[in-house]
Amino acid sequence: MYLVISVAFGVIALTNDPNVGSVAYGAMTTGGDVNEAIEAYREARNLNDPLVQRWANWIVGISTGDWGISYTTGEPVLDVIGDRAGMTLAYLVPSIVLAAFFGISFGLFAAFRQHTFSDRLVTTVAYLGLGVPNFWLAYILVDAIVNQHSVIGFPYPIQTSELFHLGFTMHWGLLPGPEVTTTQAYFLLPIATLTTALFAGQLRYARAESLEYIDTEFVKIARAKGAGPIRVARHVLRNAAIPLVSLFFTDMLSVLVLSVFVIESVFNIDGLAALMLEAVSARDMPLILGVTMVVAFVGIAGNFVQDLAYTVLDPRVGNDAD
Repeated sequence: MYLVISVAFGVIALTNDPNVGSVAYGAMTTGGDVNEAIEAYREARNLNDPLVQRWANWIVGISTGDWGISYTTGEPVLDVIGDRAGMTLAYLVPSIVLAAFFGISFGLFAAFRQHTFSDRLVTTVAYLGLGVPNFWLAYILVDAIVNQHSVIGFPYPIQTSELFHLGFTMHWGLLPGPEVTTTQAYFLLPIATLTTALFAGQLRYARAESLEYIDTEFVKIARAKGAGPIRVARHVLRNAAIPLVSLFFTDMLSVLVLSVFVIESVFNIDGLAALMLEAVSARDMPLILGVTMVVAFVGIAGNFVQDLAYTVLDPRVGNDAD
């Protein structure tokens, strides 16, 4: 965690601040002193302190629970992150749960019907889900909803080619965002977009891992004893669970650090990804590092939960005696 935060701090601190130019331009247009304006800007953000001192103060602060004050909002960073985290979790958690449940279920279904029409159909759906980019699917869904006047308050249809520009202008406040009349419609689109990609990945992983155990001795014995398809599937899933758990956490982290930026930009959601974009644009160092901390903590917690899941699913994992 400290390494990630230190790298993020160095990237921000060792690169030129574009806002200095904006401050200088503002002072020139208003007839103020450019040097004084720049100096005031740097002093307000502690940029005049030595780099090592700023880094040390930040490390001490996060170690004691003080994540600093946001330059743009004037509020504690933890409070700002807490307010935005709920918006991201509202669509992220359901997407992960739905994708894991249905992906694993259909993956097992396809594995037990290998080389049949059902297997080929499910595999085709998985390939389509993996091949369709999230941003394209998101804009298509927005296009379909925006042009429905009963849901969105736009007075005219919007072409798909205009949606890329529209999404970012809405995000930065240049145009009003879509006024969705129901909370369900507002969150169903992001959930559908994320679930599609995650579902396809989980389906392929579950099918591939299950196929390794379909013809094993314990499956043949279970079938010989009269076990039904559900019971046999449970035995197969239990043995394939460890690699599936690893892939599950990998997908979860990749969604958190990548796809949420697309989702929140397209659907104009004020979540953690939108907060990071705003912080980067404003060069808000405490806020940038705060969101980076959240990502680092999620990665650490995910690895910890993954290790615990290994020992629960297979007690032999990590046992030196075996």
